[in-house]
Amino acid sequence: MMSKSIKQADINGNSKADTLSKASLDQFKQYFFDALDIVPLPLLISEGIVTDEIGNNNRVHIFFNQAFRQELGYTLDSMPDIYQWFEKAYPDPTYRQDVINQWHRAVHEAQARGERTVELPALITHANGEQRWYAVTAQVDVTPNPDWHIVVFRDIHQLKTSLDETTHASLTDSLTQLANRRGLTEWFEQYSHGTALGTIVLDIDRFKQVNDSLGHIAGDRLLVQIASQLTQFSPSKACCARWGGEEFVIIIPDCTRQDVLQLANTLCHHVYQEGFLWHATRHQVSVSAGISFTEAGHHSLDEVVARADRAMYTAKQRGRNQVCADLP
Repeated sequence: MMSKSIKQADINGNSKADTLSKASLDQFKQYFFDALDIVPLPLLISEGIVTDEIGNNNRVHIFFNQAFRQELGYTLDSMPDIYQWFEKAYPDPTYRQDVINQWHRAVHEAQARGERTVELPALITHANGEQRWYAVTAQVDVTPNPDWHIVVFRDIHQLKTSLDETTHASLTDSLTQLANRRGLTEWFEQYSHGTALGTIVLDIDRFKQVNDSLGHIAGDRLLVQIASQLTQFSPSKACCARWGGEEFVIIIPDCTRQDVLQLANTLCHHVYQEGFLWHATRHQVSVSAGISFTEAGHHSLDEVVARADRAMYTAKQRGRNQVCADLP
């Protein structure tokens, strides 16, 4: 009887301890959430099992602070789990997958370095459809008891857009809005390796005469017109750049010799046929073009442009308004 009473007391005691523990946790949670609710930065807390599959729905949201609710506009009812977060915060499927891939890489790299948090910039869609850039900071490791996962959002929209505008300006020719030499260089480093490349160098024939006879404003207008024609006829995968003065460069990745030759001839023909309208008078203009082609492999920007440039000067020497090729 004594043994049975002791066992019953142990059972009752453990049950009471568990109840007290749960009550203490609930009380702590309430105090903790109340404190976080006055933090001016948006933050959320999720709870559940953390896996390598970012974007799954096995983590439920248990808390959005006031700043999160007011700034992003979401509530726990409208966004109950992490799956809904990725669906609504990143509605474009392509961008959503890109964000998920970035998080995968960042988390694995942070874990390899022994870091406990990771931060990435992300363009987040608010509940009202507005999109803003945030620096999103999330835990890499999660304490198992309680298994809460805290994510903090810092609005960097103004900074990000200002930096993007500055970067764009540094890579873009201000007059024609084509890539400048630096912009072409950065594009080349990113897209040129391992693919066949076609390069076209175009130069406006007798451009100095346009400036001298019609004025520099007319010359600028002609440069803008030629740039527009290059963009109109070049494939979307190509990079069009103002190389300097009245000289332009087009580089086409993953193309054939025939592709680059056909584009150069089309541009020469169209520029000549359209002419240049200035003060109700149409003036005849033409361009000389040189092309080069390189098979898939490691390329040098200076090399492919130099070859096309030599071919362009050959076109000038042969009478202008034509295409010459430096094809192996």
